[in-house]
Amino acid sequence: MGKRLVTFLFLILFSGYCQAEIIDNLDNTTLLNPALNSSVTANGNGTVSMNKTASGDTIVNWYDCCFVRVRNYNDRVEIKPSASIASGQYSLWILYFNSSKILIGEVQWASQRNDTNTQVLESVATLAAQNNITNAEYYWIRIRLYGSIGSGFIFDKIHVKEGPGYWKPTALTTAAPKIVFGHEMTGFRTPQYSGSWSGWNSYSHNPLVLDANGKPDIASVYYPSVGYYDMKDPCLVEYHCQSLKMAGIGGVIFDLGYYSMDMNTVNMITNYLDIMSQYGLKAVICYEDKAHWIWDSGATTRAVAVARAYGDMNNWLALFNNSGRQYYVTGTRPLFLLFSYEYDIAGKGISCLLPAEITTWLNTFSAENRPVIMRQWFKDPDHVGVLNGQFDWPQLYSAPPELYPYVGYCDMVDNNGTMYDDRVFGQYLLKNNLADFYMSGVWPGFDDYAVWGWGDGPRLMPRYNGQLYDAAWNWAIDNNLPVVQIATWNDWFEGTIIESSVEFGNLYLEKTFLKTAEFQNLPNSPIPDFNVPIWIYKIRDITNSPYVLSDMQTACDYIKAGQYAQAGEIVSFWANFFDIDSVTYWTGEGSLTAYQPGDYSHDGKVNFKDLVLIGQSWRNGYGIRDLAVISENWLEE
Repeated sequence: MGKRLVTFLFLILFSGYCQAEIIDNLDNTTLLNPALNSSVTANGNGTVSMNKTASGDTIVNWYDCCFVRVRNYNDRVEIKPSASIASGQYSLWILYFNSSKILIGEVQWASQRNDTNTQVLESVATLAAQNNITNAEYYWIRIRLYGSIGSGFIFDKIHVKEGPGYWKPTALTTAAPKIVFGHEMTGFRTPQYSGSWSGWNSYSHNPLVLDANGKPDIASVYYPSVGYYDMKDPCLVEYHCQSLKMAGIGGVIFDLGYYSMDMNTVNMITNYLDIMSQYGLKAVICYEDKAHWIWDSGATTRAVAVARAYGDMNNWLALFNNSGRQYYVTGTRPLFLLFSYEYDIAGKGISCLLPAEITTWLNTFSAENRPVIMRQWFKDPDHVGVLNGQFDWPQLYSAPPELYPYVGYCDMVDNNGTMYDDRVFGQYLLKNNLADFYMSGVWPGFDDYAVWGWGDGPRLMPRYNGQLYDAAWNWAIDNNLPVVQIATWNDWFEGTIIESSVEFGNLYLEKTFLKTAEFQNLPNSPIPDFNVPIWIYKIRDITNSPYVLSDMQTACDYIKAGQYAQAGEIVSFWANFFDIDSVTYWTGEGSLTAYQPGDYSHDGKVNFKDLVLIGQSWRNGYGIRDLAVISENWLEE
């Protein structure tokens, strides 16, 4: 798709009269004010007739007694003509007014027509922007009649919904517990823990090679604050869980593929689920149903690929259900995502489960346990009655030539357009009973230059210093749907991360903390220190001292209890003691090889047998640490 040509107008709102929703059932003509040579008559049945009584156009204005307030670009207006008379036509117009309620422009919304279709204006402000009206504060609707219409034209119900709150409630959206998920990739491994690289070395990158600044060559344009890591490491898992919890994120959506063919990942996820239980985090599966089409050379036919996909899906779901971490939309119906692409694979057909194949799987469940299943795209009518809905995902469009070598691009206007289109489509699905669930999505940006767009050229969505993330969150909060997915927590390949990084520090966690609180309608509270989980991870990495590790465990327990300041008091001392923040590009053990207290030698791993500790003490809310009394016994452990 090419770049969007419409520039969206963001209008500054001031105090004044407004309603969240206006429904005029037209039981009377109170809000319909005739002008010029028109007249209106209430029919007593929820309809109004407009009668043409003289030559020329017949005009009536709606709501000009009160004015309708422009609300950013989400105002939705619906007018339904219920019967046309003779051969006449009508059109609909918007009259815009400034803050002083002086007319500044009139724009035709629906052209002359004689059909009885419901006319919907999705955005009165976008219409203004398209017609160079930039300071609209209020509007009216004008109905204009043309030609020979005999006795008149009949309308029923004029409906204005100010703002985005017009998602039709469903049993699922009403029942679902409100929650924010972080989408996690699962394939990052290191030789130090797993014996070999995975993820970080993709596309010929070598993390052991350092650039002039000391940054390891990993498959990402950004670098984790904790260094390249192994997701099988329980300390890394706990660091993730702590950061998620502190940011107000209630769970993880795991990007998963093989089950029986990848027991290492199964064991890793089992470990995640166990540690997540300690931090009260929920979990959801996002199954890559293309796995056995694209990556499994042993699945030589479609029948084999489908059977193996079913096996994966059943096993993952059983693991999540049995862990007690599975998120349920209704209490018994688990949320289950598919991440799918449609490629034609020789001998196996389209590289994802077809609607009939999804239905076959779903029919193995009872009605009360049937998964609430979604994709990042929804086809009407193919997926009606199959998928429950769609989840938002970042989109990129053709890049302009001046951005070469980038082949894909999405700026702020494009992204707002994407989210607007997603909203309209989602509301269409729910309104027409084609789907019954939808999941909002937010993301900070996109840059996959380090993996060269997975082979076809890199793509870019600038972050605008965090403004794009803020804007995406504003859309999600306005949607007021029960579930938000952050895309992503840690996709370092595509640069959509909000996890702490060298380049952005904790900026996106701090933003997430504020936005999740707003989403959950929580009272204001101080932003926690997101360095604390980083310090715990790094301190555990560089010392074997049971004395220090005991302090780290105490700090972890405080985080589990939501007592973040108390955890910080304990950990900050040891972070300063070990000079943790002196290292920009953390690479695990050996990151502090240059650290030499005093004139004493250092063996490459900081621990207390390397240090002379005399006369040092500290005091805080946790207690006193007198390092002079530390015995030789634990120094040598």
